[in-house]
Amino acid sequence: MRLFPRALIAGILVSALPPALAEDEWRGTTLSDQTLEKVNLALVAYQGCVNTEARAHIGEPVDSRAITDSVLKTCEDKLSQVKAAFDSEKVPAAISERYMRARRTQVARQILRTFMATQAAQTATRQP
Repeated sequence: MRLFPRALIAGILVSALPPALAEDEWRGTTLSDQTLEKVNLALVAYQGCVNTEARAHIGEPVDSRAITDSVLKTCEDKLSQVKAAFDSEKVPAAISERYMRARRTQVARQILRTFMATQAAQTATRQP
């Protein structure tokens, strides 16, 4: 029975604490419209490069991981434009690198999934 009053008091004390620190609050972007436009244009160019390169390699009998790696290396310079836009706006390196890694991973998964599906379909239909 002594536990309930203590838990009740602890609950009241916790609810009386001030809200989360201001640094934990979500804030909208502080990037300029020009920077966002540069980033979006660079991402469109990167995706276009990836799509073009991927189409060029569809149907090759090479390992899908090797093709994916080749496509990503070929288009890396397009993605570096995003990093340059972030650097010009003085975005912290840790944040921009995390963004770049997430984009690379997302595109790598997309390409790998496509190549693996294509190779599986070729194997299933016994086409060379």
